[in-house]
Amino acid sequence: MERIILHIDMNSYFASVEQQANPFLRGKSVGVCAYLSPGGCIIASSADTKARGIKTGCRVSEALKLDPDVVLVENEPAKYRSTTEKIFKLLAEYSDKLEPYSIDEAFLDLSGWVKNYREAKNLALEIKARIKAEIGEWLKCSIGVSFTKFLAKFAGDIAEKDGMLVIERGNLETIFKGRDLKDAWGINYRMEARLKAIGINNLFELKNYDPVDIKRQLGSYGYYLWANVNGREISSVAREEALPKSIGHSYCLPKKTKDKKYLLKIMYKLCEKTGRRLRSLGLEARKINFYAGYARWPGNKPDEAGDSKIASPGGWANRPTAGGLNKLFTPGDKVFTTEEIFNPIHDFIIKTEMLLPVSLLAVSVMRLAPISGQANLFRDNLKPRSISLAMDKLNDKYGEYTVVRGLMFGADNLARDRIGFRKTVGLKN
Repeated sequence: MERIILHIDMNSYFASVEQQANPFLRGKSVGVCAYLSPGGCIIASSADTKARGIKTGCRVSEALKLDPDVVLVENEPAKYRSTTEKIFKLLAEYSDKLEPYSIDEAFLDLSGWVKNYREAKNLALEIKARIKAEIGEWLKCSIGVSFTKFLAKFAGDIAEKDGMLVIERGNLETIFKGRDLKDAWGINYRMEARLKAIGINNLFELKNYDPVDIKRQLGSYGYYLWANVNGREISSVAREEALPKSIGHSYCLPKKTKDKKYLLKIMYKLCEKTGRRLRSLGLEARKINFYAGYARWPGNKPDEAGDSKIASPGGWANRPTAGGLNKLFTPGDKVFTTEEIFNPIHDFIIKTEMLLPVSLLAVSVMRLAPISGQANLFRDNLKPRSISLAMDKLNDKYGEYTVVRGLMFGADNLARDRIGFRKTVGLKN
């Protein structure tokens, strides 16, 4: 029996959750912001807001110029997470294989749960109806159904908002005819340029290209793209999320400054948030990356979200470039506690001259692996690890930042919780 995969994508998710929670926002132009200050950026927009040109990355000041009547609200991550948990719990009733892809997307493997596409379509309609009836009448979703993950997501991406699209083997040619390369999952503007350089200008041409030739010219990733649009299964729906390749947090400073005491207070909180996530996943890290973005660096062009592009790990060390400082650390031991993440960054900031006021701080940990349990023979790292886990347990039970170290006093309103669309919500038994 042919596999049947369903992809669900919630429409204008953060804005829709806000409208569901507050009926006075319904029918109005709504933008969800990282921060409400003029320099804050829009992270989600309602459908009518997008129609007015206010899209993700737009500054608050620009949004108000485009639509003076737009209602701007600051994001509340806990609200979105709790709604997503309800949606995923509902989806888990329809298959034993549910894979969260992001905060507002998921895959379901319906193979064996439905007999054909007609049953899958009826099930999709039932899911849409139950989300509105049981979770929120203002929540809408697009659903794609096909025989591979790629095609199911592609169907969901190109389906009408609050609609559904089924792609079967017999209609691949029709589906891809006239479709832009960047309509496909996994093709960005750089890959689009490489494909066009070898004569592939749209997805229909990609589908009909010689697989041997595309692998010769673009390597295994070129063949991967060709296989996807030809309905060759590349990956299956996983029962749980794959381990992340990195974990990190960033913060645009409301106060542009060279004050190292202020910068270290914020950096410690970013390290604590990073460490909490690292420990909650039962992981250790072998590398730490630090970035400080300068304000008003000559020739520094902001990206679409308005922030300096973060330098790639290991590219620079203690020199101003691309608008800031970047430093990659490789500690002698595996990193687990907040202090193990923060200490090398602290030492680097103390001894480094800030040539310009800092506007952005970021930290991430990489080379992740499950906790080995192997103690270090040359230093006792078990006690601080036990203390960190005990503090995490208290904060899990009584609320975030109930127990903190002294460096975080007075940092309640700094680097507040945020959430991105590629963040997922773990499934709970």
